[in-house]
Amino acid sequence: MAQVVKTDHDNLNATLTVTITPDDYLPKVNSELQKYRKNAQLKGFRKGKTPINFIRKMHGKAILVDSINEILQNKMHQYLTEETFNIIGQPLSAEDQEELDFNLSEKKDYVFSFDIGMAPEITTNGIDKKAKYDFMEVKIPDEKIDETIADLRMRAGESASVDDAVKAKDIIAINAEELDGKKVKKDGWACTFNVLVDDITDTYRDEFIGKKKEDKIQFDVYDLEANKDEEFVNKYLLQIQENDENQEVGRMFEGTIADVSRKQEAELNQEFFDKVFGEGKIKSEEEMRTFIAEQMGKQFEAQTNGLLFREVQEKLIEQNKVDLPDAFLRRLIKNNNPEVKLEDLEKDFDKVKDNLRWNLIKGEIQKKFEIEVTEEMLLEAFKDRVRGYFGGFGDELIILNTANRLMEDKQQVNQMYEELISERVFESIKQEVTLNTKSVTEEELKEKVQEVEKLLAGPDANPTIEEAEVEETADATAENE
Repeated sequence: MAQVVKTDHDNLNATLTVTITPDDYLPKVNSELQKYRKNAQLKGFRKGKTPINFIRKMHGKAILVDSINEILQNKMHQYLTEETFNIIGQPLSAEDQEELDFNLSEKKDYVFSFDIGMAPEITTNGIDKKAKYDFMEVKIPDEKIDETIADLRMRAGESASVDDAVKAKDIIAINAEELDGKKVKKDGWACTFNVLVDDITDTYRDEFIGKKKEDKIQFDVYDLEANKDEEFVNKYLLQIQENDENQEVGRMFEGTIADVSRKQEAELNQEFFDKVFGEGKIKSEEEMRTFIAEQMGKQFEAQTNGLLFREVQEKLIEQNKVDLPDAFLRRLIKNNNPEVKLEDLEKDFDKVKDNLRWNLIKGEIQKKFEIEVTEEMLLEAFKDRVRGYFGGFGDELIILNTANRLMEDKQQVNQMYEELISERVFESIKQEVTLNTKSVTEEELKEKVQEVEKLLAGPDANPTIEEAEVEETADATAENE
């Protein structure tokens, strides 16, 4: 049987030596040779009757290499899976690995050497009530909550005809008649259509606002609504049919305001609460205001949590010393990113190491708090994401259907899974440490974020090693744990 021997050089570096004997590879090689022979059809021989020596001469070396590689990969995978130590990234062919001559005529052992970097034992000091952090919480002003409620009431309201002057967002019904100069043209074109005040061009909008029913306004029908082409105007405003194509219709019209329709605010009752927030979820105006404040506050969570998370991450890396096999790590990065220059690698090396340190610490925290992500958690996370598209509110059935479609995308699910693991690690830390909550305004939070971004950018805002490459080593290590 193929054997793996581990030779430790220190606590962080070791070499794995894999020895593959003829007893390991010959049965597989001979089996593959017979398969080739069965299907081979060479000139001068019937199919399946080619002498095995011919097959061995033509395909033996390739079959030998493939067979040994398969055995090697399986043995390495088995060994690394069964062992208790964790490696960083993936094994690298040893620098002193001799070039092997694969020759089927020689029944010999093949020896492979791999250098590995080992993850040290990880501690999680600093996750307790003695650890104190400032946490910013954005206070939502009452006037913003009032504005949101007013907007929701308008969305849920019904349109109704009004007698007062035209305002923005009103819908106007216009009886339009073609003009001849400044007067209505005898037997000219006439039509009735609706137009939204906010869609009227700057040329005419101010003329309509303030007018009432029966007031008249003259306009160029092709310049009445913004971003509408001639085809649209002919079809939806003038309502010209195919059998009217020979009819000559001018541009200028006089419109009489026939009706003004306006969306009315919905009443603040249970029907409104159920329609907007879901049946039975909100039962009073006070509950509604609290819920809206929470939902509006969530738009700042990424920033407030991000500031806290950065500080926590820095302190935990500082308090939990994680030694790394630097020389091996440099080789690993170079192997994964062959184009990187030595000076660029050194420039970003500390960043790479801190990313790896944090991922090792995070993995240990995940095990400590037994953090898992279920399918139900994934679905709820997708629903929250969809709600974000609607500003925190929306039809719950549409939200559910959209979230279910996202659950069918494997890439989206994997990405969300990793996000939820990180979030739950962070939330576990938040519950264990002491938070000094500071109420701030939106502007104060913005200033703090800009301050941190400026600090992070520093003199070298553009890293020379791609972010994906920085994360790759840490991801590979996490998979090995």
